[in-house]
Amino acid sequence: MSQKVVPSQATEAEQSSSERRNLRSKYRDLLSDASTRKNEYLAGNTDLLIEDLERANALYKNVSTTTEGVLDSYFLRMSADIGAQRAHQMRVDSAAFDSLDYIEKVRETLYGGSVGNTVDEQQMLGVAPNWEAIGDMATRFSRQAPRFSCIYGPLMTEAKARKARAKRQSDNDGRKSRSATQPEATGNIETIGESDVKRQENQTTKLVLKIHKIIAQVGPINLFELVVNPSSFSQSVENIFYVSFLIRDGKAFIDDESGQPMIEACEPPQQEDYLSGLTKKQIIFSLDHATWRELVDVYNIRSSVIPQRQSTYDENGLSQISLQVPR
Repeated sequence: MSQKVVPSQATEAEQSSSERRNLRSKYRDLLSDASTRKNEYLAGNTDLLIEDLERANALYKNVSTTTEGVLDSYFLRMSADIGAQRAHQMRVDSAAFDSLDYIEKVRETLYGGSVGNTVDEQQMLGVAPNWEAIGDMATRFSRQAPRFSCIYGPLMTEAKARKARAKRQSDNDGRKSRSATQPEATGNIETIGESDVKRQENQTTKLVLKIHKIIAQVGPINLFELVVNPSSFSQSVENIFYVSFLIRDGKAFIDDESGQPMIEACEPPQQEDYLSGLTKKQIIFSLDHATWRELVDVYNIRSSVIPQRQSTYDENGLSQISLQVPR
C-alpha cells in the first residue's frame, strides 16, 4: 500500500492569510536591512552577508505562493549583484598588474640613480633619461618592427566630399504626359491625420477611465467575467487591451492566490512601495476565437459586465474598432 509523502515546505492550503502577510513583512524587513547594509557588504563584512542569507533561507521554507517567491527572488538578485561587485574588487592574482609600480620601475630604468641620489633627485637635477636601456629591454621580446595591422586606423584620412544630387526638373507638360499614359487609380486611399490620432487617444482614455470606474463599483471580480463579452469576440479583445492600461499604471491588480485571476481596483503604488520590495510583473495574454467560446461556456457568461459598445462598419461592410464610451 503506497503512502503519501508530505513535503516539508508549507503548502498554500496550510497557510492562512495572516501567516502570509507576516511572511511578506519579514521579507520586506530583510530587503530593507540588505539595502542599508550594502556598503558594509562591499567593505568586506562577509559574516553579515552570510547572516542575511541564512535569514532568507529560513524564510523561504515557508514560501508557498508566488507573491512571497517574488520577494525571495528580489533578495537573491540583490545578493548576487553584491557578490559580483565583491569579486570584481578582489585581486585574484598576487602578481596582478599595478600601473603605479610599473611607472616607478620605468623611472628607475630611465634615470638609474647614482650613489646618494634617488630617482626623484636625478630627475630634478636634469639628468637625461636613458631611453637606450628601455630599448634594450624591449628587444628581449621583439626584434621586429610592428606591422601596420597593429595600428588602429590609417595614419592619414581624407574626408570624401558628398556629391549633391541633381533634382529632377519637371514642368506641367511633363506631368500631364505622364498622367495621360498611366492608368487612373481605381481605389481611394484614406489618410489618417493628426486630429484623427488625437481623437482616438481621447476615446481610449475615456474608455480606460470608465472601465476603472466599473471595476471599483463591482469590487473583486474574475478577470474573464469582466473582459469577456459573450456577444462579441472583438470587443472581448478590446476590453483586455483597455484593462492592460490599468494594470500598467498600477490602478488595478490581479490576484491569483485563490486559483482564479481576480482583478480589483487599487491606488497606484508610491516610490516607497517599490523600495520595500514591490515589483511589477507583466504577462502576455493570448485569446483566440476557440478560447473565447470556451470561456463563455465554462464561466457561463450570459451578459457583459463592461457594457457592449456599438460597432461601426466601413463602406465595404468590414467592422471597425469600437471606440464609443460605454454608458
